[in-house]
Amino acid sequence: MPSVTAQNTTNTGRVLMYMFPRQFGLHNVFTSKVDFRETSQRFKDYTLREEEIALKFGQHNVSKRKLHIPKRLRGRAVELVQQLQKQHHRCSYSKLMEYYCPLPATEIGPSQTRLQEAGLDQ
Repeated sequence: MPSVTAQNTTNTGRVLMYMFPRQFGLHNVFTSKVDFRETSQRFKDYTLREEEIALKFGQHNVSKRKLHIPKRLRGRAVELVQQLQKQHHRCSYSKLMEYYCPLPATEIGPSQTRLQEAGLDQ
């Protein structure tokens, strides 16, 4: 089992791949052509790149071997992504939802959904 530090480095590399795909040789919106057999949109959907990453870096997880981070991304870029990951981990998104989008204090019955309770079922 990889150490926590190795796992964090792998996760940081993964986030960097999503943020800077061109630096890792992945399909990107600036230089790559869209394959219209995959999508009917003007641009490819980049939200899930796991299949593309597996094809590029091997079927096994990138964590099995050390990920090479391009020279221009080392240093400050890696530090910023790690800071982003720490803040994401510490953030209580459920508390933010409760604060900014409070639900009325009514009891939900068996036939009532949360959308109906919030008045969003229209």
